[in-house]
Amino acid sequence: MNVRRVGRVLAVGLIAVMTPWVTTVSVQAAPIERADVQIEPAPALTLPPELDDFYRPAAGAVTAAQPGEILRVRRINPAFFGLLQLNVDAWQLLYRTTNSHGEAIATVTTVLKPRGAAPAGGRKLLSYQIAEDSGAQYCAPSYVIQSGAIPADYVNAAETLIPLAAGVGQGWTVALPDYEGANSAYGASRMNAQATLDGIRAVENFEPAQLSGASTPAALWGYSGGTIPTSFAAEIKDSYAPELNIVGTASGGTAPTDYAAVVRHNNNGVYAGLISAAFVGLATEYPDMAQVLRDRVDLLGQLVLGSKKVLCHPQGAALFPGFNYLGTFQGADPLALPAIRDAIADNSLGQHTPSLPVYFYHAQNDELLPIAGTDAVVDKYCHDGAPSVTYVREFAAEHISGVVTHLPGAFHWLRDRLDGVPAPTGCTITDPTTTLTDPAFGQALGEILPPMAQALVGQAIGQQ
Repeated sequence: MNVRRVGRVLAVGLIAVMTPWVTTVSVQAAPIERADVQIEPAPALTLPPELDDFYRPAAGAVTAAQPGEILRVRRINPAFFGLLQLNVDAWQLLYRTTNSHGEAIATVTTVLKPRGAAPAGGRKLLSYQIAEDSGAQYCAPSYVIQSGAIPADYVNAAETLIPLAAGVGQGWTVALPDYEGANSAYGASRMNAQATLDGIRAVENFEPAQLSGASTPAALWGYSGGTIPTSFAAEIKDSYAPELNIVGTASGGTAPTDYAAVVRHNNNGVYAGLISAAFVGLATEYPDMAQVLRDRVDLLGQLVLGSKKVLCHPQGAALFPGFNYLGTFQGADPLALPAIRDAIADNSLGQHTPSLPVYFYHAQNDELLPIAGTDAVVDKYCHDGAPSVTYVREFAAEHISGVVTHLPGAFHWLRDRLDGVPAPTGCTITDPTTTLTDPAFGQALGEILPPMAQALVGQAIGQQ
């Protein structure tokens, strides 16, 4: 075993042993001047964020910066599952963003770009939010995309193929934000969305990304946990980042529609492991909720909570299946406690009607995220006069198969928006039995699979 590999093994070993409410935050950043930022070389040793100094900005640098301002930049060597080298240009930007209470924090976004010169007018931007769903920072996209990373979160590592093929493969620049931030705030929609929007600001002001500043056509896309920032960003964009030219957001298997219903639905179920992870993540942003978890959860529940702080979601979801997590609370119904109820309310959809086009996909038989929550949010948007809502409710699918069956609709819808095709006006709701028989499904696969295969064998993709 060589020194590089030993270092990685030791790093992961170390990680394994580590252990006034605000309802609206409006941060309209002043225009950020494009500045010459020293681009650091790719790290000689790929370390997880917990052990990587790149993620820790100099004291005072964060509070002194504008939202979206770049603090540090480095090249990286991107790879699939840490092994298969990807032939694209890649950097990581450490930038300033804002937590749930308006305070300055820092996080990282990963930038992927086709090799070569940009087309006339610059590239388009896809911000893809991977379903991190984890309480440990080494599960973040910025780590799993790097050559030499140990893919403990093999689900996140696999999901990178979607934005790689459907984004870079189209000639777009792609941003993969660590939207959960340094504290791995899983489920904190408000903070996650702000980190995503500030990540777009940062990439648009990074000249090598070959974009055209705030006028760049930008789109957001996420599935399952990736919809937590994606769908919430559509609601707060006008107040938080009005200068951005976001042409649409696509959300599949939407998560933050009715958190309380999701918790009750999964308690005692196969996916019960994700409940405690979300409680841990949300509590990192809400001290009153964290205090409730310390005071009211019994010893077994504390053990479960602690395990989520060091596990990525494949392991976290598999641990304690069928567990009665709500039963570990002493006293009143935990979802009725003000600290938990208010934190959930602050991070649930339906607070504002998006002014930009939005696309939703949800399987009618989703076993993890009941469709009723998405139905209710879409109904509210339509009732409140949202300018453009497209909603696909597939019958012959569930949450896992929906990862694939939502691809054609979301991909083509986003591409049309980025190409300047006007979005349908009003609300368009369809209930297909299956998307597999739609000619657009085969067409989309024919457009996505070739660059995916080319990327995996080290060929350059997305070049003009």
